[in-house]
Amino acid sequence: MRTIKYLGLFVCLVVVTGFIGVWFGGDVAAETAVSADIADTSMVYLPAIMVPPAPPIVQVELFAAGFDTDTITDIAHANDNRLFVVEREGRIRIVNQDGTILPEPFLDISSEVSTYNWEQGLVGLVFHPNYPQTPYFYISYTASTANRIRIERISVDPAHPNRADVDSRVLLMSINKTWHDEHWSPVHNAGDMTFGPDGYLYIAIGDGGPDPATESTPGDPYNHGQWLFTLLGKILRINVNGGGLPSECGGTNNYTIPASNPYVNASQVCDEIWASGFRNPWRFSIDALTGDMFIGDVGEERFEEINYQSGETPGGRNFGWHCYEGTFDYTQLRPDYDAHCGEPSAYMFPVYEYDNPANCSSVVGGFVYRGSQYPTLYGRYLFADFCEGEFKTLTSDYAGGWTETTASDPDIPTSTLHGITTFGEDVNGELYAGKWVPSGTNNAIYRITVIEPTP
Repeated sequence: MRTIKYLGLFVCLVVVTGFIGVWFGGDVAAETAVSADIADTSMVYLPAIMVPPAPPIVQVELFAAGFDTDTITDIAHANDNRLFVVEREGRIRIVNQDGTILPEPFLDISSEVSTYNWEQGLVGLVFHPNYPQTPYFYISYTASTANRIRIERISVDPAHPNRADVDSRVLLMSINKTWHDEHWSPVHNAGDMTFGPDGYLYIAIGDGGPDPATESTPGDPYNHGQWLFTLLGKILRINVNGGGLPSECGGTNNYTIPASNPYVNASQVCDEIWASGFRNPWRFSIDALTGDMFIGDVGEERFEEINYQSGETPGGRNFGWHCYEGTFDYTQLRPDYDAHCGEPSAYMFPVYEYDNPANCSSVVGGFVYRGSQYPTLYGRYLFADFCEGEFKTLTSDYAGGWTETTASDPDIPTSTLHGITTFGEDVNGELYAGKWVPSGTNNAIYRITVIEPTP
């Protein structure tokens, strides 16, 4: 029956096409194909109508359970089939391809990590893109004794590939936190890191706080997101391979600055800065195929946002905070901020934002899917929200706009996805998600799967 149905539809289409060709033949002969057998007859062909594919239906599949942490903060790979799962308290655990967790941590610096605030901890991990030939990985964490965000390079033990060499630690950057109301602000640390296709290390740093939820002080009161003499509220780009310009604001000489960074040689500016105007860019990623950057910046009280920078554009972009929260003019709430804010044309606005009416939403940036198992997800940017319990995707319309779709399987209760904290890729580009578990025991990571349409 289905074959007959489509055959009939095809016959009708041919008849209609022929009718149109006869009706308009004389006027459009110069623009249409002419049959070699019937040279005096012109045909007009109907255009092919491309129907956009339906959004993917995304599910989660339990992959590995038994992490002793309340929050999984990052998931990374080392160019092989292992996954490295970051526990906020200061440990990194290895998960084998079959989902088993090695009993001994790959790294444990829990005695040196501050965790008294939920936004603190060991928050970032990335391996050198040339690993294992270059046997380094990089971490970011909030230090328990120095009230600073620390970025370190560590070697893998050459005799034990499942063990870090803790004696090899090298401090790359030390970033002072905000001193506010006679104490150090513990929030807005960000800490995600990734290597770009240019080989440079990109690091997301929050504005340092304080936060209105705990301090009753709105909106980056020290203007860290805008001032270029601080690394807070920025995305940084540094060279960890040597050969660049001398470091400037990171506090050590253990990295260099790419000569193509946007503020090189500018006075009273930190040359490490690649982009500015962020509140707390908790998770960001760079598309492995295009070099495009997607940044999930956690909002204050009104809007959550996804920011985007094409891989073909240079650095120096200002994403608005605290002059704007998303597309909202924040100076309407704080007129005193207006003195150091510019015209709207000075800022890059998010490609997607959503309201935060309950003061709970917290965007969790993800990845553009470049794996091979799920064609309907390919090329889409997948992200989530900590509170909403839904997966969403963004796709470009190639005309300057973006389309957002809810991608979660409607049969999965939102409570199942509540508390998503991070995403990660394996070596094949397949995606995983980590969660927050209030009890702090038996946490898990989940494999992202998709219900593909049947042929």
